[in-house]
Amino acid sequence: MKRALEQTQEEDKNQPNEEVKANKHNKAADKSVKLKVIMIAGYNGTKFFGSQKQSEKDIRTVEGEIEKALFAQELIYKKDFGNLKRISFNRATRTDKKVHALQNFFCCKLRANSSEMGKIRDDLKKSLPEDIRLFALLRAPNKFNTKRSCSSREYLYYLPSFCMQPLADKTPYENCCTYRIEGLDVINKVTEMFKGTNKFHNYTQGIHPKMGKAQRYIMEFKAERTLVVEGLELIEFFIKGQSFLYNQIRKMIGMVTHVLRKGLPIEVIKNSFKDNLFITPLAPGDGLMLQRVCYDHYNKAKEEDVEIIELPEADRGQVEEFKEELIHCMALSV
Repeated sequence: MKRALEQTQEEDKNQPNEEVKANKHNKAADKSVKLKVIMIAGYNGTKFFGSQKQSEKDIRTVEGEIEKALFAQELIYKKDFGNLKRISFNRATRTDKKVHALQNFFCCKLRANSSEMGKIRDDLKKSLPEDIRLFALLRAPNKFNTKRSCSSREYLYYLPSFCMQPLADKTPYENCCTYRIEGLDVINKVTEMFKGTNKFHNYTQGIHPKMGKAQRYIMEFKAERTLVVEGLELIEFFIKGQSFLYNQIRKMIGMVTHVLRKGLPIEVIKNSFKDNLFITPLAPGDGLMLQRVCYDHYNKAKEEDVEIIELPEADRGQVEEFKEELIHCMALSV
């Protein structure tokens, strides 16, 4: 009887230690969980000072708001908050102040399990501000990098058509909203000059013509359509390239506008690619929208058991709705 009592006391004494060991094991297991994910998000850039997080705390950025949402949902540790490198954060492309995006890709490692993907997405949506929309959350392959794996980027630019009115045109208009452009062929003769590989040192800053990074490959640049929003006619430009320099697209739009308004010969565009200094006008940032990031080469070369990196078809309706919302916002800001 005495021996049985001593054995029971010994078991009771060991039980807390076993519980402590179990808790320590669970915590260690929790710390070891690092789920690599891809966030496909759009945002209205009006109130952002660009997408990339800045060192100054009072500057509002897209990445800064995403980090806050991740921390609020306990998807990153407190010790990692404030240092995106600690969660292996990377983005497909950076956007400047007031520039919008329909689909930008962000990748990082989270404290989560793959079985929780749906819940994580829904919880993150609740913590993100109204001007950032999380459309999809994908499991990322181990070696995937949103920037290095990207093959091309697509942008849209919305320009009020009255900006293209030639200075020689003396036709009186009641106001800028009543102006309507006659066809897009003349515009596309100018945009065609940008296609191919050229030196874009005059379409950015701090780049010399002899530098290798001045060379950029433009796959497509054209005025696709006109649309009327709130009585204002807008021209929708489509631009696709492998990568772009700082302010490059805005200066390309500015140059097209400059040539057509002043009636300059389109050869002026070719001259701007030569090894000289050429002043190029800068179009406003709030007309620019990142439409899509393309992973065509990656998806073709991927292993069979790896998912395709693209927005799921089920989520594309949300993106189209957000696009219409952004276009409306652009028209009202003119």
